[in-house]
Amino acid sequence: MKCWQSDQLRLVGSASSSQEAFDLIRAEGQRLGFEYCSFGMKGPVPLVAPRVVWCSNYPIDWQRRYSERDYIRIDPSVQQAITSDEMFVWDEENRAKAPEFMADAAAHGLRYGVGVPRRDARGMNSLLSFVRPEGDIGAEELATKRERMYWLSVMCHDGMLKVWGDLLRDDAEATLSSRELDVLRWACEGKTSSDIAQIMTISEATVNFHSRNACAKLGTSNRTAAAVRAALLGLLW
Repeated sequence: MKCWQSDQLRLVGSASSSQEAFDLIRAEGQRLGFEYCSFGMKGPVPLVAPRVVWCSNYPIDWQRRYSERDYIRIDPSVQQAITSDEMFVWDEENRAKAPEFMADAAAHGLRYGVGVPRRDARGMNSLLSFVRPEGDIGAEELATKRERMYWLSVMCHDGMLKVWGDLLRDDAEATLSSRELDVLRWACEGKTSSDIAQIMTISEATVNFHSRNACAKLGTSNRTAAAVRAALLGLLW
């Protein structure tokens, strides 16, 4: 471990609250040349109204506007973070996806940014963003700062999960039996009860028994919904 990694780990690890941890991450972002910093997390379920928590030192007017206009639905950085875990720069392609949104952000001093997404095995998504009002971010600068940004995203994700985890996860995590998991895995592959019975060499009635148990544990009304929910929660690895 490099000395700067050790120092950052010690600082964030000693934080007594999510705000204190974020303030330390923000200070590191400023040392990297970015005035603003934002960090948000999204739980894997539900899909219709996902649970999202975030904090930032963005201008208050922008934070209020972002919330009032439900900008999270069209924010291209958020969309990219959900589909990829690769670091990205706010470039022309990014701006073209939501030009009015990006113009509004720029009007509030949020013009040039870097996003560092993460997704863990339990389906938790996070996005750490470093933003500044002036100064395009070139390949050379990104290359020199990439490692530190990734490291900060790891610390922020793991640290904030300890605080926000209960809020973002279901009240209770389901514990499924190996048979229940196997049934749901095959259901994800589009197999019917008859198909699964043949594959697992059990009766169709037994397949349906395991399906009902899985549905009850996951709080769903049918096997398809149970399979989707289990997959999103990272239970079917």
